[in-house]
Amino acid sequence: MSVHPNARSLRVLLVGRHFWPHASFDAAGFLAQLATDLYRSGVHVEVVTPRYAASWPEHFHFREIPVHRPAAAPRSDWSMGRYVRHLTTWLKENSGSFDLILADAIREESQAVIDAAAAAGIASVLISAGWGDESDAAWWQTSRTARRCAATAKEADAIVVKNAAAERMMIAQGFPQSQLHRIEIGFTSSVNNLEDNRAAARNRLAAVNSDLTTLAESEVVLCTGRMQKKGAMQWLASTARHLIANRPDLRFWFVGDGPERQTLYDFLRADGVRNSIAMPGSFVDATDLMIAADVFVHGDQQGLDFALPSAVSAAIPIVAAEFPELRSILTPTGQPIKRTTAATASTGPVGDPQNEAVAWFAAGKSKSLRIAIRRTLDDISQAKQRALQLRRDLIRSRPQTKVIEAYIDLMTRVVQEKSSGKSRIANDSNSIETAS
Repeated sequence: MSVHPNARSLRVLLVGRHFWPHASFDAAGFLAQLATDLYRSGVHVEVVTPRYAASWPEHFHFREIPVHRPAAAPRSDWSMGRYVRHLTTWLKENSGSFDLILADAIREESQAVIDAAAAAGIASVLISAGWGDESDAAWWQTSRTARRCAATAKEADAIVVKNAAAERMMIAQGFPQSQLHRIEIGFTSSVNNLEDNRAAARNRLAAVNSDLTTLAESEVVLCTGRMQKKGAMQWLASTARHLIANRPDLRFWFVGDGPERQTLYDFLRADGVRNSIAMPGSFVDATDLMIAADVFVHGDQQGLDFALPSAVSAAIPIVAAEFPELRSILTPTGQPIKRTTAATASTGPVGDPQNEAVAWFAAGKSKSLRIAIRRTLDDISQAKQRALQLRRDLIRSRPQTKVIEAYIDLMTRVVQEKSSGKSRIANDSNSIETAS
């Protein structure tokens, strides 16, 4: 990634609830990728994130990027208030040497970012996070504290939105359009999903965790993310037994952590498929997992910022739930986005499978998911060719390099406007003093 001409003078402080090593949180992967790509483009980047254990160090380096963990992570409404106060104090004391503070979501941290940036006289930028029912805009409706975050966000110098739907939702919430800047999700080119790479990746994974040991001919279905109720892993678990009955050597990898981990494990064990599944926990880098697997299942509105683009970059065949947000991300710019009809919503998969780069299934429908996985595995060579074409199309229309350039251009413009505003105020003050 080349150095951006405006990047060398920028000093940016990124703030997020989850960062390394929280790999099961998609927000952590997104923030780590953003920090890394900004750093490679020449921006001076530092990260602020909470400590989730007393034993965690308050300072460390992630890929040469300084990371600060000054505050204990919130675990309740009461500790949330303490966390925000502690974070605000730290930011006020340490942000003076930066040009801009950027928060990766419009939640409690955004209040600390705006207060500290105002006190230091520097710019603040917020990213509207989440998709659909998991979005910040949906969260704002859940409590008075959440609504206060939305109100405070209107004081930010700029807000990044990732798609047209999020932008419309923000405008409906009363945000001025001039404050909103759309920067969509980008895509990179990872290693090709070739057989030699696949075999090497499987050997590396087996050395790390014996549960991931497979035969060369074994087919692997991968699902990553948070283990929680009504999530992708729940739908996949409910259909695993039926698929294994027809394909005894089929393997399922459930990668991640979450509150429903034990429940999920107990369900799979009761279904008699324990020997066909692996639950190895979280991986900070999922590249080998993507290369080693044959199919990637994405069944909900989480993981759209990092996990799903990573699957595209690895050119792994994708089986995805039929959500408008997923359609918009996986449709190259310039192509019409196909819409779900009332008839196909309950049956799925949607569209002509022979002409679809992604195998779609009706969200929450185990049978529809089973059909989509089976159809993909039955013609895996064609599915891999379509995955390679999808990667080419998305990299061509929305490359990650252009996304990072857009972030740098926006931050540069906001910092310049902030500086010129302070200059005007200073000049006005001098004029008043001269006149008096």
